[in-house]
Amino acid sequence: MNSIDFSRLKWRQSDFHMRRAVVEKLSDQELLAEIARNDTDYHVREAAVRKLGDQEYLVEIARNDSDYHVRRAAVEEISNKALLAELAKNDSDSGVREAAVRKLGDQEYLVEIARNDSDYHVRRAAVEEISNKALLAELAKNDSDYHVRRAAVRKLEDQALLEEIARNDTDPWVRRAAAERVTDQALLASIALNDEDSWVREVAIKKLSDQKLLSEVARKSSDIHIRKAAVEKLGKALSPSTRHANI
Repeated sequence: MNSIDFSRLKWRQSDFHMRRAVVEKLSDQELLAEIARNDTDYHVREAAVRKLGDQEYLVEIARNDSDYHVRRAAVEEISNKALLAELAKNDSDSGVREAAVRKLGDQEYLVEIARNDSDYHVRRAAVEEISNKALLAELAKNDSDYHVRRAAVRKLEDQALLEEIARNDTDPWVRRAAAERVTDQALLASIALNDEDSWVREVAIKKLSDQKLLSEVARKSSDIHIRKAAVEKLGKALSPSTRHANI
């Protein structure tokens, strides 16, 4: 199929599904580039972009296409780090910025984006790629969006900071993420007894193994499910097979 053939198809077939199906079978890079730049339907342009291997065409489309679906598809195919950094900071669509962030790799840019992007999806994507422990701690405590705080918490190792977040964050998803990384048994018992959210309490009881603390939770918890979980863990610890294994 050549450019003229595709133009005739487009004239006969206004349904983008048919044109997209044809594009997905094409290999001619010049024709794919023409379609990626000029077809009136973004679905067709996106399909053409995903078949393009020419980086020059992809860079042009990533910068200039009017539809974010097409720009995002181009971003996912390009390797130009300078352009990825440019789009990660400046594209008008958060989905395009996020796609660029996930391919960027440059820690300096990622730190800037994790701190400053206006959209939590983009900041979260940057957090998932960064290794800067100080920034992770800062964002885990202070980012305005719980998705970003939770992503940062999941990369933390500082037990003191995890304890602070597990006790004090306003969002149960963030406290839960912190509880999943906490190792201190007394803190886990405290969370199992006192956290206001049942899912956070359940995470804590699953990680609790100290028999004395389990017994305390089994006696004192106001949550029947937590008491039951503590009793079941105590029962397993004291089962005949376990006692025999300890002899």
